[in-house]
Amino acid sequence: MRIPAFHLALAVLLSALSAGASAASPLLAPGAHRSGGIGEEDQERMRLSQNLYNLRLTFAEAGTGAYLTGVDVFIEPLGRGRAFGPYKDCGPLLHVALAPGAYRVRATYRGIARTVDVRIAKGTSASTLYWPILPD
Repeated sequence: MRIPAFHLALAVLLSALSAGASAASPLLAPGAHRSGGIGEEDQERMRLSQNLYNLRLTFAEAGTGAYLTGVDVFIEPLGRGRAFGPYKDCGPLLHVALAPGAYRVRATYRGIARTVDVRIAKGTSASTLYWPILPD
């Protein structure tokens, strides 16, 4: 599938505006997020807008690395501050704009929770959370 020219131009513009951003994008409020990545077209859209976000999460099966969807995510600061979420039915990629600081990410897939602590400073923090292969 081809990305419509308007969507591609908008994504490129947003990516260019945010290139080099070191903290949460000045264009987005903390907690702003985007989830997706199903199919090549959606992965390209996520890639083109990724510079707007400084936390990039990927959800996958342990062993196979197969992408997972349907993940619920809650993000809370390790110190003072506002929590974000819950973000429902995310995946396989979730990008979030956050203010600098330390956060605990709790992601739940089919009743199994995974937790990871992340530090947001200059640049981007990225993490992949894995779940065991579960029968359907």
